[in-house]
Formats: sequence, structure tokens, C-alpha cells
Amino acid sequence: MSSFSLSAQVDLDLIQKDMPAQRILEVVVDAPQVQKKTDRPGLNLALALDRSGSMSGEKLEFVKKAAGHVVNLLTEKDRLALVTYDNEVQSLSPSVAVTEAARAELHQLLRRVEPGGMTNLSGGWLQSCQFAASAAAPGLVNRSLLLTDGLANVGITDMEELGMHARQLHNRGIATSTFGVGQGYNEHLLELMANQGGGNFYYIADPQEIPRIFARELGELTAITARAVELEIELPPHTDAKLLGGWKQELDKGRLTVWLGDMASGQRREIYIQLLTPPEIDQPSLEIRLAVHARGENEEVLEEKTHLTLRYASPDEIQAAKQDELILHRFSEVQIAEAANEALKLERKGERERARQVLYQGLAAAAPHITAEQMVDYQQLAERMQRGLEENERKKQHYWNYQNRQRRS
Repeated sequence: MSSFSLSAQVDLDLIQKDMPAQRILEVVVDAPQVQKKTDRPGLNLALALDRSGSMSGEKLEFVKKAAGHVVNLLTEKDRLALVTYDNEVQSLSPSVAVTEAARAELHQLLRRVEPGGMTNLSGGWLQSCQFAASAAAPGLVNRSLLLTDGLANVGITDMEELGMHARQLHNRGIATSTFGVGQGYNEHLLELMANQGGGNFYYIADPQEIPRIFARELGELTAITARAVELEIELPPHTDAKLLGGWKQELDKGRLTVWLGDMASGQRREIYIQLLTPPEIDQPSLEIRLAVHARGENEEVLEEKTHLTLRYASPDEIQAAKQDELILHRFSEVQIAEAANEALKLERKGERERARQVLYQGLAAAAPHITAEQMVDYQQLAERMQRGLEENERKKQHYWNYQNRQRRS
């Protein structure tokens, strides 16, 4: 097995003496990679499946098919709970070990699921998390898989409150992955829940894709080699940091903690941070210390550390130095995707001209380091935003930006 790794670099390791300086910090974390998978962690999953009226017909049939596929892939080392919801929550099965007898019963329960009324997303999801929490045990990967095609219109409907609950549950060891089907759901809500919940967000344009996307999530879960990955960055005094990508984060007394969730074999996380360093006071350089912590497949502690030094220099020395253009290019791709995400939120609310302005402001900042093709693509998106986007394009653009902001393949 290859090692857990951490690397960090900046666009330029020189900073100004007499005024604040902006630098770009790129952090890369790689999960251990296994050459041949002979074993895998046990899974403790809870499915929260939308059965509201809008799910009737083809959508619900593919959801049942995908859930049945999950049931078939799990073994006795795994646990599964089933919850469905419309305006009410139906606890089809608490968490059970997936024995052959349990498998048959779970399939029978799924076959009985019928469409209902409105969408109590919070109720169904929180019940699934409760089932997962009741069965959590050392060595298991604990996760709720939430699927919906509609807006949360019963129970807790506030986006920030749902994000807060996802964060708290993740702190307790229960991650959340979200799956948005079709055009009726709130993409920003589902992304927030996944980001704060330490899981993944998926956009499913066609109901026929549901089984494939579920299989993709399950494949990642069964390949996890680093669990509960946390990146800690110790910032020098008076240094400001802005984290891009929507990651779950906390800044406390100069220590920035970023939660990266579970990572599958060979998986990479790239994190970009804008630093604003203070003028020189009484030391010739600033040191940034970084550490990444996780649990391995057998609950062993995984840890790597590194550090960077930023040296104060004269204006002439800084002018003569060369910034790392590749870092600036990668950062700028994330930066413009971040601006596009904010613009899409505004466009969704009907603030079309403001959305256009926000995206053009982002383009102005990123322009020196993105390609001409990328520039044209975002300019065209800005103009379409001003006219108003169709829902299918809004969803596609959001998902594309989500993947770029967190540099997911």
C-alpha cells in the first residue's frame, strides 16, 4: 500500500516588507492506494428515499432499482437501514446486518414503496441518520444517502439550519451524501448538506442514471483507505486566510481546520487558500505549519506534516522573482467556479443583472491565468444569466462548478 501524503506550495515564497501581500496556498492530500483490494471496510448505510408525488412513475422505479442494487452488493459485514418520506416519514427498516434473510426482507419492503404527497426531506434524512448512529461501531463507514427530486417543503426547510444539522452529524461520525434527481430540487441545499456532512453531492439528470450513480457512490465507499480526514493549517500571527471550495471549515485562534471527509484508495483532494500576510514586524519570515490526520482501514492513526516559509523581500527582489503559473492557473479555475456558484445563487433568486456583475467581477480577477476558451465560456454564461437560465442548464452549470470548485474528476 502506498503512503498517506501531504504536500503544500505557494505561488511565490517571497512577501512584501512594508505592506500586506496576497499569496495562493495549494495543499494536496493523497489517500493511501492499495494495489490489490483483498478486504474492505464494513459499511453502515442508511437510505433516505423521496417517495413524494413528484417521484411517481419512472423516477420511483429507478430509485427502487438502485436501492435494490445496494442491497445486493452488501454482505453480512455491512448494515443497512431503509427510510422513505413524503410529507410523513416511513421507517421501513432499522439498521440490520445484511444477511440473506435480511436481504430478502429488504427487497420485499422496497417493492411495496408507492408515491405519496409532499416532501419532508429533513424528517426522512434525520431518521436515516438516527438509524446509522444507532448502529455505528469502530471500523464501520457510517453514511446516510439522501435522494430527492423536490424542494424541502415540510419539516425543516431552512437551508442554513439543514447545513448546521449536517455539520453536527458529521462531527458525531455520520456523513451525508446527497442525490438530486431531475429539475425540481434545490441544488445549493443538497451541495451544502454534502459539504457540511463530509460526503458527496450528485446531480442525476435522467432517472435511468440513478442505479449507476448509486453504484459509483458505493464503489467509493468500499474503497476507503483514509477516514475522517482533517487538514490543520497553523497560520502566522495577523495572517488572514480565505478557503475556496465550500469545504467544511473552522478558524480558531490562527488554526484553520478543513474537514475533507473519507477518501478512497488513491483519491486526491486539492485545497486552495488565499493568504493575506502582514507587513514585516520583527522577524525575517513567516512559517506556515500543516498537518493532516485520518484513520486507516484498521483504525490506525494516519498523519503527515509539512511546512512552508514565506520570506520578506525587497520590492525589486519580488519583482524579479517568478510566480508559479501552474498554481495560479489551477487556483484561478477554482476561483472563477466559486464566482459562478455565487452568481448562480443570485440568478436562481431572480437577481439576474447582479448575477452577471458578480460573474464578470470573478472573470476580471481570474482572467490573467485562465485560457481564452474558459474566458469565452464564462462570458457567455454571464450573458445567459442576465436573460435567465432554464432549470436544466441551471442544474448542469451548478454541478459543473461544484466539481471544479473541489477539483473533483
